[in-house]
Amino acid sequence: MNLDCQQERELMDSYLSEELSVETNHGFLRHVAECRDCAAELKRRQRLRALLSETLDLAVNDVEADRVRMRITHAVDRERRSWQRIARLGAVAATLVAAVAVWYWAGSPVDAAAYNDSAEDHVACALTYPSSTVYDPDRAAQNLTPPFEHIVDAVGRSHGLYHVIDAHMCPYKGRNYAHVVIRGDGQTLSLFAERAERGALPDAPTTVLAGDAVDVHATTRLGYRISAVATRDHRLFLVSERPTAPPDIAQGILVSAVRFIRGLEK
Repeated sequence: MNLDCQQERELMDSYLSEELSVETNHGFLRHVAECRDCAAELKRRQRLRALLSETLDLAVNDVEADRVRMRITHAVDRERRSWQRIARLGAVAATLVAAVAVWYWAGSPVDAAAYNDSAEDHVACALTYPSSTVYDPDRAAQNLTPPFEHIVDAVGRSHGLYHVIDAHMCPYKGRNYAHVVIRGDGQTLSLFAERAERGALPDAPTTVLAGDAVDVHATTRLGYRISAVATRDHRLFLVSERPTAPPDIAQGILVSAVRFIRGLEK
């Protein structure tokens, strides 16, 4: 393993915990897109975390703490981790179980930062892409994780003058967006999708897209137009500088994304 790979692997747990800065996160994703060994290691760690998340879901539904601890231990054993790693994961899992239980019983608050965070991440991420960037399906496949790996196929890569130029998982301020970057007609759009784990959308002017029964919470934050939709388990945000021409391009992108997300929730 060379020095670059060693340094990037030291960042993997922080990346998966959404603790990296936007700049460090993008550098890490560029390395993983080019390094097959590091990409394989990242997927292995993602599988382990997915299993941990599954056991936490069982804890919320069944409140079976002993079963959770047993499954975590077995998962870590299969990964051949050291006993120190087992102790660390056990402590983290216990903390997560407690946090999930508190959320489960206390209910879901309003996520007051929802709109601002989407606008800020649009600036910090989408607007930094060079004008020459073109969509690379292999890069997107490396940088999207389940259940969002097919979001570009569902939304569509081209919409009139607008074209998808990238898609990736985009940690920002404790969130983990699936971020689709779309460019055309002199502006950049961001489509964000995330699990609704931080509370309900704040009140905002609401419209209904004709024929699709989609409630859109439309507002303006930090000078950007934001159209947000809440589904059962997820929220979506479409961020733009101005209306698309024709306007139904933006509506089509958002409706396609909502259909994809609702399909995940069945």
